[in-house]
Amino acid sequence: MADTATRLEACKAAASNYRSQLQTAATKDEALTLAIGAAENLMKALKLSSNADEKKQLKAQCGVLMDVADQIKKSKDWTPLSKQQPKNTKDAQIGQWAANVDVSASPGPAYEGTASPQSSTLYSTSAKAAPVDTQSASGNSPLSSVSFPSQTFFDTSFYRNDFQRSSMPLIDLSHNQSPSLCHHSWNTYADTKRKDRAQHHGGGGLDASISKATRRAPSPLAPSSSQAQDHTPDPLAAGVSASATPVAPKLGSSSHIHRLTEPISTRRRSRKEDIILLKASVVNGFKCPPWDRYPAPADFAPQNGQELFTDTHDLSLSPYQQQFFQGWVRARDAVPPPSLYPNGRDGIGPLMSSSRPIDLVQDAASDCSVVASLCAGVARAERGHDQMLQNKLYPFDKQLGKPVPSMNGRYIVRLNFNGCWRKVVIDDRLPVSNTHRLLHVTDRRNLALLWPALLEKAYLKVRGGYDFPGSNSCSDLWTLTGWVPEQVFLQETNTIPDQLWKRIYNAFLYGDVLVTAGTGKMSTRQERELGLQGQHSYVVLDMKETDHDRLLLIKNPWVEGKGWRGPRPAAAPILDSSTSSGGSKNSLEAYHRDSIPTLERPHPTTFWIGLEQVIQHFESLYLNWNPGLFRYRQDIHFDWLIEAQKTPGNCIVHHPQFTFLSKKSEPVWFLLSRHFRDAPADIKEESDAFNDGSIRSDSQVNTSGDSPKGYMSIYICNGHGERLYIKDTYLESSDYVTTPQCLLRWDADADSNYTVVIDQDDLPPSLYTFSLSAFSNSSMVLEPAFLRYPVQKIEQGAWTRQSAGGNTSSPRYFENPQYTLEIRERSSLTILLTSSNHDHPLHIKLALGHGKRIYRLQSRDVLVDSGNHRVGATTAEIKDLQPGLYTIICSLFEAGQTGGYTLRIDSSNDLGLKQIPRDGAGLKSMKLAPACFGANMHKIAAPLLPQRLASYTIVARFLKATSPRSVEHGMLARSPLRFSVELGRGPERKFLIASERGEYADSATVRSESVHIDPTIVNRGDLWLVLDRLSGPGGPVEEWYDIEIFSDMPEACSVGVWRDWSD
Repeated sequence: MADTATRLEACKAAASNYRSQLQTAATKDEALTLAIGAAENLMKALKLSSNADEKKQLKAQCGVLMDVADQIKKSKDWTPLSKQQPKNTKDAQIGQWAANVDVSASPGPAYEGTASPQSSTLYSTSAKAAPVDTQSASGNSPLSSVSFPSQTFFDTSFYRNDFQRSSMPLIDLSHNQSPSLCHHSWNTYADTKRKDRAQHHGGGGLDASISKATRRAPSPLAPSSSQAQDHTPDPLAAGVSASATPVAPKLGSSSHIHRLTEPISTRRRSRKEDIILLKASVVNGFKCPPWDRYPAPADFAPQNGQELFTDTHDLSLSPYQQQFFQGWVRARDAVPPPSLYPNGRDGIGPLMSSSRPIDLVQDAASDCSVVASLCAGVARAERGHDQMLQNKLYPFDKQLGKPVPSMNGRYIVRLNFNGCWRKVVIDDRLPVSNTHRLLHVTDRRNLALLWPALLEKAYLKVRGGYDFPGSNSCSDLWTLTGWVPEQVFLQETNTIPDQLWKRIYNAFLYGDVLVTAGTGKMSTRQERELGLQGQHSYVVLDMKETDHDRLLLIKNPWVEGKGWRGPRPAAAPILDSSTSSGGSKNSLEAYHRDSIPTLERPHPTTFWIGLEQVIQHFESLYLNWNPGLFRYRQDIHFDWLIEAQKTPGNCIVHHPQFTFLSKKSEPVWFLLSRHFRDAPADIKEESDAFNDGSIRSDSQVNTSGDSPKGYMSIYICNGHGERLYIKDTYLESSDYVTTPQCLLRWDADADSNYTVVIDQDDLPPSLYTFSLSAFSNSSMVLEPAFLRYPVQKIEQGAWTRQSAGGNTSSPRYFENPQYTLEIRERSSLTILLTSSNHDHPLHIKLALGHGKRIYRLQSRDVLVDSGNHRVGATTAEIKDLQPGLYTIICSLFEAGQTGGYTLRIDSSNDLGLKQIPRDGAGLKSMKLAPACFGANMHKIAAPLLPQRLASYTIVARFLKATSPRSVEHGMLARSPLRFSVELGRGPERKFLIASERGEYADSATVRSESVHIDPTIVNRGDLWLVLDRLSGPGGPVEEWYDIEIFSDMPEACSVGVWRDWSD
């Protein structure tokens, strides 16, 4: 009783002291903080008092002070109630310094009543925040000059009346926890230091004139030296009961933390993009529209005669969870968990805040990445930074800086997914267990804390239910906070520990990066020996650097999880019997104390571990960066139809492509986000919201056996902002990842246009929607890439056994598909040849062929070709092509290989494209017996007897050349050849047909033009088909030719046997 009386008097005295200081407060912010501090101490006194009259007076005084605080907040200007100057004490000097600290990057006014696409930082009026001269985002308008609307999100009188009618008083459970989920902290940690954004000056004095530039947060774009900052001791209160200490405005780290303004995209969206965002609102059967306004109090007010809000359908549970599931229960009856209070929990209800450090854990839920993400956000806030999770839950009391209970059971959560911030509506029903196993996230130190369970439910509603197998924490935190995700693959050879530590250490101390970690697949023996769980998410609560060690304080969020059994760092805190084992409100101290092994907990689940051990035993480090580190942001939204027919591997003509321009030479971060698609509940495993590819098919938590959801990547090419055809050379590319987000960090040159290409591999056929965001400290342009040539002509074709002629060294090359290209006016063009159903190397030539089929080709006739043969796709480009008719040849590397192809021509002007019929198309073919030149033969002939009037075209194809004396010589070079159809013999003979105008041709195929022959011509003499070769000096060689005659009539002629010939 004496102790309670002492605490009561201390709280009343503290309240009186703050009221007296209120009379002389120099600034509006200081007055507001002092008024709330006095009210909070009166509320503590109200709880401690047992006298009814005294409690009535304390309640009245508290109400008056809250009204005063409300009036101060609404006032435009502040004039001190008393001009009396306070004594120049040390505390007063510190307070005055804190009030003058310039926080130039505040995201804006405290009122959140206007829709904004950026995440605004709350201006907390709780007693934990020091008086601060907060400025607007522009840095010009102080907060005291901002006029606040009269209506806030939390109407105190409205809720006070409803609470008075409620039969469920809210009781702080700090000392009423169930032993099954709570652990005792036996020791305190008394050697903690933290780097703050304010710097020391000589003698420990603090200079309030530090410029804004010197207090900018460290950028993750380049490593920063940890030695450049001074350590500021963080005093710990040891052995003092939190509930017995009067609440004081904290003039500590939160008063001088530089709050960074998150950039917003200034790019104007197209109508198509707006439609994409609207269509992406439906996920897992629930509608989550884009965030257009902050909720009003009426959204949470009970309606006369209506029941409490209930969602359209319940979230799913896994078969494992079903064995513990009792039912869906309203929050007032579900928190704290009734199964942990067998003797009843009357008078104990849910709370929206806790006086002790929050220690979130998962139990029977499989969403380890989600709980680790919540732990990361909570740990940042409890290190003195602004709230980043609680302020996503509505109704939210701006004055108290925390969410408040909804009177109609309806809550609204602001989450970032599918291209924008969205509104997710949930009811307050939670899955209740019939055993000690819990189905939702809980605070181990305060089982009545409600808001983490509501935030978890909203996120799981988006991801498919409580049976969500987990993702990776940087994807979860991207949705929960909007902070830029980055995955660091620790097992990669390019992971350098020193560079990694320098990148994240200072940023972590500044609160500009959230760090979580994930393990890979482990054997049971590895798990047992190391004390780690395979394919599990962990959260980094703190980081510490000494002369010889770089340490991370890591927590396993699973309530029954393993604790680290590896080597304990020498610099880690040890058991100190001189410190009190009593509870402390200092979060870092509580985290550190949890990591100290005890007899009861030899391997705590919160543990210090060296960076080298993390790299060795963890698979990935997940980072989420404060977008406020960048001044500019541009977003673009697009869709992409992935077809079942596989796209050629190096062809990117149909891939999403964008033009990017940076005004200055600055690092740029590109973030690609794949939207969650709506999927029916009965095919949940196919939903990419539920199974986003982060969990492998052989994972212990995903037993579906499905393959990964495919990969995606970002490429930067020097394409001058134009659409590219082939993924040939690129400047930079990201890793191919299966996760819904992909990050590429890159250094851009000033005023240079680049082409950004989105690539994928093995994504299931479907229509996907994406968002691409660019972050930089320089203004930039991000727009769809443009086509260099606007006119397109496309032809489909195929190589068959008759038309697959192979490369230029093949005697059948000219049998390949050929096209007539008609250029009507001077043009530049690109020719693209692709094939999607085979892997044969491709090639194209553009030649002077007058639009006709080419049968011989010289290098001077080739205008352009595609270079080496390529698999999948190949291109050729030519500038300033003169008007005329040209011939295009499409070929494969080897003759006889078949498959389809697509020929596409993009031109600056209109053109014509038509396939040339293959040789002999529409004609009757007659193949003769192979013609063989003996070793000493120069001419051979066969008698030809025409039987019908017909048109004749003769083609001779070289087959082989051999030496009869040496089989080992194999194939030899062919001889130049010509052939003719002759009437008669000797000097008086007449030539009816002659190949190549009677000249010898050194080509593999020799042909004649079409000639009509009348069968009556035989009355004038015999007709002979004569082949004449020009033998080389190499000696006797045998040569073989294939002869084919095409005619427009069936059975037009007959041909006899070959014989040696001489004129």
